[in-house]
Amino acid sequence: MDLLILFLTFNQLNTQFYMSKSKLSINSHIKSNFFGKIKIFLQDYSLQVVLLEHYRFMRKFRLVSFRNWTLLIFALIILSSCSTKKNTFTRRTYHNLTAHYNGWWNGNESLKSGISRLDNNISDDFTKTLVVFNYGNESQVSSILSDMDRAIEKGSLTAQRHSMWFKNREHCNWIDDSYMLIGKANFFKQKYTSSRQSFNFVISRYYYNKIKYDAQLWLAKTFIESGNFQKAETLLDELSMLFDDELTPFVQKNLDLVYADLFLKSKQTEKAKPYLESALDLPIDRKTIARISYILAQIYQSEDQPGTATTYYQKVIKLNTNYRMAFNAKINLAFLYTKNSDDGLNLRKNLIKMLKDSKNKNYLDQIYYALADIDLKDNDSLGAISNLRAAVKSSTENQTQKAIASLKAADLLFDIKRFTLANNYYDTALQQLPYNYENYNQISKETATYKDLSRHLSIVEQHDSLLILGRLPEHKLNALADSLIAIVREAEIQIRDDEFAKQQSIAMGNQMRNSPGGMGMATGGGQWYFYNPQARSMGYTEFIAKWGNRALADNWRLSNKQAVITNNFSFDEDDQQIENTNDSLRSSSTTDPLSRNYYLKDIPRTNEQIANAIEQIADALYQAGFIYKEDLKLNERAKLVFEDFAQRTENHSKQLQVYFQLYQLYDENTQSEQKNKYKNLIINNYPDTDYAKLVQDPNYYREMEKKKNYFIDQYKRTYQAFEKEQYLISLHHANQALDNTDNHPLKANFLYIKALSMAQTSIIDSMYVNLENLVLLYPDAEITPQAKNILENRGKTLETFEIADNESNKMLDEMLNEALALYTTNPSSQHFVITILDAEKINVSAIQVRMQDFNKKQAPNLNITTYPLMDQKQVISIGEFRTQLDAMNYFNSFISDSYVFPSVLRNDSKTFVISAENYSIFFNDKDIIKYELFFKEKYKH
Repeated sequence: MDLLILFLTFNQLNTQFYMSKSKLSINSHIKSNFFGKIKIFLQDYSLQVVLLEHYRFMRKFRLVSFRNWTLLIFALIILSSCSTKKNTFTRRTYHNLTAHYNGWWNGNESLKSGISRLDNNISDDFTKTLVVFNYGNESQVSSILSDMDRAIEKGSLTAQRHSMWFKNREHCNWIDDSYMLIGKANFFKQKYTSSRQSFNFVISRYYYNKIKYDAQLWLAKTFIESGNFQKAETLLDELSMLFDDELTPFVQKNLDLVYADLFLKSKQTEKAKPYLESALDLPIDRKTIARISYILAQIYQSEDQPGTATTYYQKVIKLNTNYRMAFNAKINLAFLYTKNSDDGLNLRKNLIKMLKDSKNKNYLDQIYYALADIDLKDNDSLGAISNLRAAVKSSTENQTQKAIASLKAADLLFDIKRFTLANNYYDTALQQLPYNYENYNQISKETATYKDLSRHLSIVEQHDSLLILGRLPEHKLNALADSLIAIVREAEIQIRDDEFAKQQSIAMGNQMRNSPGGMGMATGGGQWYFYNPQARSMGYTEFIAKWGNRALADNWRLSNKQAVITNNFSFDEDDQQIENTNDSLRSSSTTDPLSRNYYLKDIPRTNEQIANAIEQIADALYQAGFIYKEDLKLNERAKLVFEDFAQRTENHSKQLQVYFQLYQLYDENTQSEQKNKYKNLIINNYPDTDYAKLVQDPNYYREMEKKKNYFIDQYKRTYQAFEKEQYLISLHHANQALDNTDNHPLKANFLYIKALSMAQTSIIDSMYVNLENLVLLYPDAEITPQAKNILENRGKTLETFEIADNESNKMLDEMLNEALALYTTNPSSQHFVITILDAEKINVSAIQVRMQDFNKKQAPNLNITTYPLMDQKQVISIGEFRTQLDAMNYFNSFISDSYVFPSVLRNDSKTFVISAENYSIFFNDKDIIKYELFFKEKYKH
């Protein structure tokens, strides 16, 4: 249309050329009219106005000719079709044609291009049951955004420019399709809210057109992807109630597929089956048929129906529309194998054949895992372990498969008591298992527990073997070490020979390539080979490949102390002497595999070494027994481990605890003899302990707990009365607690409150007497420094102390304001729990072990790291936690645990929750009190 305006303007200027040059006024009028028409065009989009102005101009100056009339009439006919304000045949024809082939068609091509690219980018996870429609994740969708944006743009322009809405009907057939195009493009962009708006608009505006059913089906798909399965099912049920002739071909073809997709994504596989089977009879493409067949095979496999599953897997293999899908179908056929079936040998042959296929080089881990599954069903656990280890070794891309194979291998190795190897594979499984794996938290926790258990049992296994070797005479140990050295030497020889053969092959190949006459001409011409450059070059290359760079000197063969002389050469006594010298130098090395000491260094020979090995075995058995009992709830295995401990040791530091555990584990009705055995051992050997009292009186701990609760409850009453200035009542409660004959840490606090209460109800000297008794009786109590402070300031009134407290409060308020200015809060950021210890008073390593024990039960995936802060202060950092709430939940359970947080740790340590942002600020500031104030203000309120 713009070109038409330019054409008409040119026509005016062309007419001007034939006018007299003297008519300057007309010429200037033409110029002004030209810009006037452009201005009209910009202000009013009706091109007919421009034409009418053009006609008036031509008539005014009598320039109207037959040619100009013809052009004007033709242009008016064409442009009259562009308007959407009247419903005429020419206008409908024009807008239908333009909307279809200009706007909608280009947008639809962009949509199809984006969908095709998305299909190529999407990779299905065949370890899970597939879904019918996989629309990819956010990163995969990002690659098609430009295509979808173009489709939205084209659809929007088409609907804007070509809509002809008259009498509640759309007369341009491609407008509703354009709105559908916009909805689909937003759907594939995963903008489901915008997509629903488009489909709802089509349903409401074009209620008279069957396209509303297409929109309703797409609307159901948006609800499925949004997780609103109930609304999706309601929409699909409405469509299913219509007759077939009412539905569009798109709905007829896809309704069952969308139903199946709904039930699969909502974890209702039983409901999905009939729709999947019905979909196979639809006129759908081979790729979709293969996918539906694979899903049905997976469902029947999970329901333990191998016959039906096999049928569908074989159908997938026959269709072969997707190599990965067909490959996984073959692998799953192996998992359907049962011990008594006849196809085991064929399955194994097919899998071994697949190992040799170069197309499967990235899937070797899955093939080995399938072979291991067949081995397990044939009760060949060693063969299964071998194949599982090969699966782990060959796994390069599939992280999940590597984790599963490692876990299975670790379990099998654990069962045959290969604990060291099992520990390694448990560790690999923990590292490789992805966070989004189903039941990740449970699996990772169990795996961490078994890893810890296998580590302790491997210590027992290793030291038992070393103790057995330690009983052998020295000459046998030396012979054993020499046999191991011989194996290493043979391996070195083999490696060197292989390398030599490789280098020789390379050299000969180079020689043949460089020689125009080939190998036969390398030494040709009858010349002596030392005069032949090619022969000398070939010989030099062979020498370098075999011996490396050697100095021209006597005994050049022995210049490399690691070299081993082959049987092709003889050596004299000098060579032998040099070799013996090298061996003597090696004999004391603990890092050289060709040294005896390398193999003998860990064997316990002295009494001290033997005692140390036994101590390590005892500790490992103790830890393993508790893991069996507390974490795994395997009491029978726990009994075996604790019994092993009891038989191996006497007067061990943990002997009493082990006896008590065995006493608890044995049943009084069926195993009374063993139970009484350990009861008597506890009473006779440890008569004054709580354990002895407990086995004699089962209610002992209950009574102890009552006494403990009495002091806590009494202290609450005493302190509340003191705070309310009810000094006589607080004095009465304090005296009741102090008259109790049982010892308790809170008695010092009762005495302190008694002293302060007496200062308010009696003479102040009574306060000093009680404070002196407190310092004398409880020198290490937490309250004692405050009592000393009052005694040191004896003679001052209590008001003086209150004033001092007020001054202190002012200082704390100022410090809190500084902390609030320095630190920030962000509840959604990563957090850590940190404990600051005084290394002079507390054994940091011991506390760290306690924390590790606590984490094994509460949060096995947390890391514990120790850093120096200043002077003797050490920081133990525990993390990371995803949010502040997670960190505070851990903090509350952590500080309330009496094992990991005993009273000594409470008095000489500080524990906080700190965000990742504040972490570095705190380490730079190093002001513990300042951050403690911030923590109490922002985290504990």
